[in-house]
Amino acid sequence: MGDHYVPQHYLRGFASSNDGMIWTYEKNGSIKFPSDARNTGHETNYYSPEVETYLANQIEAPANKVIDKIRSRENLTKEDKTELATYMVVMLKRVPQSKIRMKEMAPSVAQKQEEQWDQEISKLINEHPEKASLLEKRRAEIKQNLKKYSTSPPKDFWLSLIPPERNPNMINVLQQMTWHFLTYDEDPVFLTCDNPVFYFTWMGIGKPESEVTFPISSNIVLWATWRKDIEEKYTVIHRQAIKEINRRTATNTTRFVYHARDEYWIPKFIAKKHHALNRLI
Repeated sequence: MGDHYVPQHYLRGFASSNDGMIWTYEKNGSIKFPSDARNTGHETNYYSPEVETYLANQIEAPANKVIDKIRSRENLTKEDKTELATYMVVMLKRVPQSKIRMKEMAPSVAQKQEEQWDQEISKLINEHPEKASLLEKRRAEIKQNLKKYSTSPPKDFWLSLIPPERNPNMINVLQQMTWHFLTYDEDPVFLTCDNPVFYFTWMGIGKPESEVTFPISSNIVLWATWRKDIEEKYTVIHRQAIKEINRRTATNTTRFVYHARDEYWIPKFIAKKHHALNRLI
């Protein structure tokens, strides 16, 4: 078994009540198959052993209790919100999409860093001309290393971004939002995926119109908003809102979508290249 980028306890909320199986659908293909949580959402050598242990004990274990409370329709405390906000922010960093984002950003990050160090080295050469040869050598080494980074960012750098202390502001903002839980118990209706925390990336989460949605189970979704005219409670929603939430999940998916059933409509739905996304009203 590999390292789970989507935690097992989380995935069990999307398992069939009949046999405990979770149906996995590949976003850009016709592949679909059932499996249990232990064999879903993982990859061999995805983390280091230290990171895997850290995530299980320090991030997942506290949040699992909160997830269970939500699945039981219990009210959350301030401490509960902190634990789950931390879990959600770490989820954004641990999933495969995070690696893709880092690789996409690497060239621009490397270029900015090279420009900064170029200026610093030029300044040192002006101040210490007798060391010009040594400093030029260092400049060349830096450029070579940054070139390697821009094409293939090291795994250790990505791992260093996962701990929640690297994103304290996002955790603080998220837990201050109004958390409303949207429910539908007639059928297992909500999808989840390998990148389940959704927000409008062009907007962020700190603006008045910002929203975050996070499927908690096949029947419950967390909707975080800055609206002050609604209470933090559990509300039954209609089918149209379910479709909107599932469109968000499909849009966020990197490769795999998970659901409690083998449904005929899912492959076509998740393969759609563009979903029109709207705010929840």
